[in-house]
Amino acid sequence: MKIGKVALVAAVVVVLIAAAAGAVLVMSAPVEKKDMELRLTYSNKIDYEPLIIAQEKGFFKDEGLNVTALVVSGGIQSAEALATGSADMGAMGDAPAVTLMAKNMGAKMVARYGDGEGQHRLVGWTDIGSVSDLAGKKVGVQFGSSSQGAFLRLLEANGISAGDVTQVPLSPADMPNAVKTRQVDAIIGSEPWPTNVENANGADVHEIANSSGLGSTYPLALMVTQKLIDERPEAVTAALKAIDRAIKYMETDRDAAITLCASKIGISAEDEKKCLTTVSYDLGLNETDIISLRSVGEFLASSGKIAALPDIEASIDRTYLDAVKD
Repeated sequence: MKIGKVALVAAVVVVLIAAAAGAVLVMSAPVEKKDMELRLTYSNKIDYEPLIIAQEKGFFKDEGLNVTALVVSGGIQSAEALATGSADMGAMGDAPAVTLMAKNMGAKMVARYGDGEGQHRLVGWTDIGSVSDLAGKKVGVQFGSSSQGAFLRLLEANGISAGDVTQVPLSPADMPNAVKTRQVDAIIGSEPWPTNVENANGADVHEIANSSGLGSTYPLALMVTQKLIDERPEAVTAALKAIDRAIKYMETDRDAAITLCASKIGISAEDEKKCLTTVSYDLGLNETDIISLRSVGEFLASSGKIAALPDIEASIDRTYLDAVKD
């Protein structure tokens, strides 16, 4: 009888030990790491190619990000998406970035990924010889865009009042036909919009001017929400690493990058090469960028596009860029 009790106790002990061991195994089993979610806005156009490549080549995925790409028609839509909380990170030109800063929405610029002094091109009918000939003409422009900011500065630099020119709000996709049917006399935009107009209208149109010499390098900004910084700061660093890798890919695998981007944008490889001459890519943030952002901010404020010049430095967070570059 005593032996039976001993055997029973021994059996219970064995079961308990086995259960404990199983619990340890369950507790120590590797937990599958989930990718960080990131809602990212950009456009399928030349200015945004590093983001196109990072998404299409899986570089975001490699950095542990599950990116939902929200493709928009321009930077102003990216700014609006961040302002409303429908996106976490957005790529945009200088004017939408400064406008977003001015709204005091808590958005931060974390890097510049490219720039191009002459990236905004004014293309129109050949009977318009120069910017001075635009008085009384209609010019198609995407309102709120960096191209509109460049256009206003171009008018000012040539002594033309903005009131003397009719600015027609125009979707970039409608620009070629709007010129062809003379709904507008010219358009201004960054690539591939001007090239599309040239291809559709041939010798009837030409480049009237571009944004070179207006005191800005037109930095392309990466903006993030304060909510993303507060909740998933590691996602910001991961995104910058992927974009930096995409820029390097564009340098080392140029032909493959051209083929990929031309396909996504919907232009020929030859047009892609031509368009690339208007912009260069590099992940960074320097004093030249700050000066350019401040310059466009001062102009937007003076022209009534924003209420006042925002504190550019206070709207910049270099933490994540420094982590990538170290």
